[in-house]
Amino acid sequence: MIQYTYVAVRNESFEPDLRNEGTYLCKMPAPPPPPPGAKNWYSHLKPHERLYYHQTMNSVRCSKRYRGNPNVPRDSLDLQLQSRYDHSREAFPEKVDSVLQRETCKAVTSWSAPAAEKEIGAKIKVFRVLRNTRTVRRKQEDALGHPLRIGGCKEKVHPHSVKLICSGVHNQLVNNGFSRQTSDGNFFRY
Repeated sequence: MIQYTYVAVRNESFEPDLRNEGTYLCKMPAPPPPPPGAKNWYSHLKPHERLYYHQTMNSVRCSKRYRGNPNVPRDSLDLQLQSRYDHSREAFPEKVDSVLQRETCKAVTSWSAPAAEKEIGAKIKVFRVLRNTRTVRRKQEDALGHPLRIGGCKEKVHPHSVKLICSGVHNQLVNNGFSRQTSDGNFFRY
């Protein structure tokens, strides 16, 4: 069975992939197609044209052509309200706890959290895009490195075919003529 893994790779496009975070109301301006043989989308553009067509994550989020998820923080108050800090759990929090977000924090457990699996880095799927990456599906390599592949017949052979029998002297695939053996020169049929 072929298994796939999802890998985040760098987005080389002129537009970030923010479909998980919101919706595009209309398309962003696209650059003209590159001539044949060009490596990148921007290799044939002048610097001011490249700057115009290249969208950053922040420029797309602030654009009128894009409507973001309402859970994305828009100002500093929203950022602090969605932080990992919980006043009822921690007695003496640090100042930085009021701005740490659940998506960016690498801590898995907290000594003051009663349900550590629901705490910060408990492998929750986040909708916010933190880096300009896109997700690509790749075939997962075999961990054992064994060449055996299970499943799928390359050809369907009839069960009464003479090619399925074991080779020997007295089978249907013999040559009707006589030949000499290479070792001692005797006649034999094969």
